[in-house]
Amino acid sequence: PATSANLGPGFDVFGLALEYPADKVTLTASSEPGIRIRVKGLQAKTISTAPNRNTAGIVASHMSREFSLKTGLSIIIEKGIWPSKGLGSSAASASAVAVGLNEMFGLNLTLDKIVRLAAKGEVASAGSEHADNVSATVCGGFVVLRSYNPLSMVNLKAPADMDVSVAFPHMITPPHKTAIARSVLPHMIPIEHLVRNVGNAAAMVSGFAVGNVDLIGESMLDVVVEPARASLIPGFQRVKENALKAGACGVTISGAGPSMLAVVNRKKASAANVAEAMREGFRSAGYEATAFATRPGRGVSILESKKQ
Repeated sequence: PATSANLGPGFDVFGLALEYPADKVTLTASSEPGIRIRVKGLQAKTISTAPNRNTAGIVASHMSREFSLKTGLSIIIEKGIWPSKGLGSSAASASAVAVGLNEMFGLNLTLDKIVRLAAKGEVASAGSEHADNVSATVCGGFVVLRSYNPLSMVNLKAPADMDVSVAFPHMITPPHKTAIARSVLPHMIPIEHLVRNVGNAAAMVSGFAVGNVDLIGESMLDVVVEPARASLIPGFQRVKENALKAGACGVTISGAGPSMLAVVNRKKASAANVAEAMREGFRSAGYEATAFATRPGRGVSILESKKQ
């Protein structure tokens, strides 16, 4: 599944799996040595098929070495998640390979180990083994990364009445978008900003723990990262205002952007209407946009397994 990282105050710590969209990855053992990758679907031509430059290929190569998998591999990636939009596209393919190889070869890996392996693939897109997206992709629901070394996660279910609206502008994103989005972040922050973000992050976790959608959305406020990145997203302020006016509980940048994500209480507003309002916000800035409604989803699932 696609994922959204950060969710406002949880930079590099929070991740949320989405029900839609998703990638489909097919793994086949081969008598031919090496790893071969084919990519189909959304913007397939923009994604490298070289194993050392593809998130799925990096994970497959690493696992082949670590577990001495004496076989070649064919990987077919069907992209259902738009690349470079802040929706965990690279994490989805990497996580699918980690879960798939665990299943194929009966490795009996823990979720923590699978997340660690999937995170290795993120080097191809983000330059580092960050795990906020892959942890949500593997585990589903809402994930808090308590620490990286050692890896420690808290996994919570999303409230049943929580919907999500997503919109992104049709703009050209550079190849190293995530690195650029990180480069604008402040190296020093005022203590009052730290205190506010910690308060909002703690409140958001509480919202997931007790199933309070409104509290989750109201806590989606970031005074550190979001202000630094807002200028990278055309129409940012109008999109946010439109979503709140349409009934969203909270709005923020999804991952490194340019997608924006809104949390909606299904009992109070329509996620489809919020998504359309966000689309209009981007249009007001001169950009057509893709917008859709979804909800929190489960983690990677095995669709089919065949013995050769």
